[in-house]
Amino acid sequence: MGLAHAAFGSWDPLAASMATAGAETASSQESWDVVETYFECITTCSLEDGECVTRCVEALREGS
Repeated sequence: MGLAHAAFGSWDPLAASMATAGAETASSQESWDVVETYFECITTCSLEDGECVTRCVEALREGS
């Protein structure tokens, strides 16, 4: 056993990578859900209804 094994013997790069990927996937999914909600919102707005579009944009900015 070398020094590197002693220092990193319990570290599992695959598990660390999977945990990071899982966090990124969850974050990406949440971002996608907010954007999808925004597009659903603006499709309910009339083209002439600027207030409706503004509410949708504000909801997108708030992330809800």
